Amino acid sequence: MVLVVLSSSKLHSAFWFCAPCYRNNQAHRNVNIIKCANKRTGKQRYPSEKKKMKSKHKDLLSTYSNDNTKFEGTWRLSNLAVPLDQDPGKDFLQVSDALLQEIAKLLKFPVASMLPREPFSVVRKSFDARKEPKFVHTVEMDVQKLLSLEPRSWDFISELQPKVGLVERVQDGGDFGDLMSIIRDCKENKEGVAEGENGHNILSKELYKTLDTRKPKIAVVGSGPSGLFAALVLGELGADVTLIERGQPVEQRGRDIGALVVRKILELESNFCFGEGGAGTWSDGKLVTRIGRNSGSVIAVMKTLVQFGATKQILIDGKPHLGTDRLVPLLRNFRQHLQDLGVTIKFGTRVDDLHIEDGRVLGVMVSESADEYRLRSQKLEYDAVILAVGHSARDIYQMLLTHNVELVPKDFAVRWIMVVKVPANHVSTPTLMSGETIITVCASWQQLAFGIMSVV
Repeated sequence: MVLVVLSSSKLHSAFWFCAPCYRNNQAHRNVNIIKCANKRTGKQRYPSEKKKMKSKHKDLLSTYSNDNTKFEGTWRLSNLAVPLDQDPGKDFLQVSDALLQEIAKLLKFPVASMLPREPFSVVRKSFDARKEPKFVHTVEMDVQKLLSLEPRSWDFISELQPKVGLVERVQDGGDFGDLMSIIRDCKENKEGVAEGENGHNILSKELYKTLDTRKPKIAVVGSGPSGLFAALVLGELGADVTLIERGQPVEQRGRDIGALVVRKILELESNFCFGEGGAGTWSDGKLVTRIGRNSGSVIAVMKTLVQFGATKQILIDGKPHLGTDRLVPLLRNFRQHLQDLGVTIKFGTRVDDLHIEDGRVLGVMVSESADEYRLRSQKLEYDAVILAVGHSARDIYQMLLTHNVELVPKDFAVRWIMVVKVPANHVSTPTLMSGETIITVCASWQQLAFGIMSVV
């Protein structure tokens, strides 16, 4: 069956060119024609959604019914659109003249040039190519600073009405640092939790627990995004961490990939799929998808990347992109920080099997990646093993099946993890932190890049 979707204008001529098979062989084709509306009627909402939006707006108005609250803290102004020809460019992250005009229009301030730029900061900038090309900004406004620099704005702030998704108050405590600083604060306060402005916890409430005299020994298998951040969190908490990677560090991996592309020489354990950084190190899909407002955990991961060498622009861009040229030195800095924490990194080491006794995981069996037939396998003992092996390590999943580990499809839109259900008697839980913490950190990194390209 051929299905042709057309606009009602010039229906006959368009159908004539789009479906020649219908003209030539009508007896053997069943063609359905769907007429679409000539004009867009705007976003259509279900009645239940309209009711929910109305309820949110009502709650928002009741929250700020006291006029004094308008003159405190920071406000977020969203959906400020600047035409493409009036914007200085995608890399300009300051408040431009055109953006100041839009801010003045929203505040109903009569003369935009009289508004000081210092109270306003761009926190998000994205390009919208639909209809008229434009840059859409989200700006945070420091009310106290604005009133001190321009007292005449008092009347206009007093008339400002909050609106869901357009004009909202920034909740206190919504500014987070990188993961390292958050973990250190949690250790000092022994609270182990930092809650985001939209209810997402950056780390689990059970993050910090009283440690035994001996540091727990934990093996993290795989140095992709999940493995790197798992090793980072555990290392910051003081665990004895060993990061096991079957591939090579980025320097050698780059040479191996060059040999593959230019001379067609394939290294089975060091290529586009295996090696430091995971498959995403040599791909175009980096941090490509951020839907809606970022949770606190995503912001923390992004700031961690900035600490290791990423540009601060990724904190603002609607579609942030690192690029392999920047990611390689970033991974070097990441590796150096892990080593400074005491993390042992074993490159060129492949996990062949789990060491299990009496239904408990006590370690792993490893061999050198160059040992193709796995003749010289050795046993390494650990208190816990974290598998962050990505989708290309099929031998790991086959090995798990031999141990009767149930593998189930993931039920969320992340391409860097497979959910593994392990029976309770097969798990050795570390005393350092709960598994929920690791999953929270890893999933936060994964949330950044599940859109364009499938990566490890």
